[in-house]
Amino acid sequence: MEFTFQDVMERAATVGRDVELADVHGIFRHGGPNPGASPSELAALRQRVDLPPSYAEFLTYCDGWVGLDGQTDMLPIAELIDGPATEQAWVIVEAYDEGSGRQFGLSRDRYLVIGAAESSLSVVLLDLKSAPRVCWLTQGGVGEFPTLDALIATATEYHLETLAALRADPWLGISD
Repeated sequence: MEFTFQDVMERAATVGRDVELADVHGIFRHGGPNPGASPSELAALRQRVDLPPSYAEFLTYCDGWVGLDGQTDMLPIAELIDGPATEQAWVIVEAYDEGSGRQFGLSRDRYLVIGAAESSLSVVLLDLKSAPRVCWLTQGGVGEFPTLDALIATATEYHLETLAALRADPWLGISD
């Protein structure tokens, strides 16, 4: 069965709400998708960056997403254009790439930071040269995804693992 972008987004939002309910101690980051961006907000970003259609569709669905995987926030347009979280994410990306001997070539002229975690190593980068490729930089390395919805589906799977752990351990969360 083929899933649409909308299906992937709705499943991610549902799983996020389930994790939030199970996370009785507030261990993970929650908030879910923001309302979609307006045409004028998208136009402002398009003046700076040539957006792949899939990312424009994401921003139309939601202008940012707090706690997509329980840690990583997908950044709203205002943050992408002129925000401190974007600059902080670049500091992390550049240090990581330098530490790897620049084997990943994660440069500002090729990538747009579209997501980052506040308190862990997690940065999402959109490849602007060979779109719609997306890279997810984590402690485990750099994961590459052919599309944004593939990354979101993977983040949802991580969130499902978190939900199972919260439900299995009464000290962490709730039990069924």
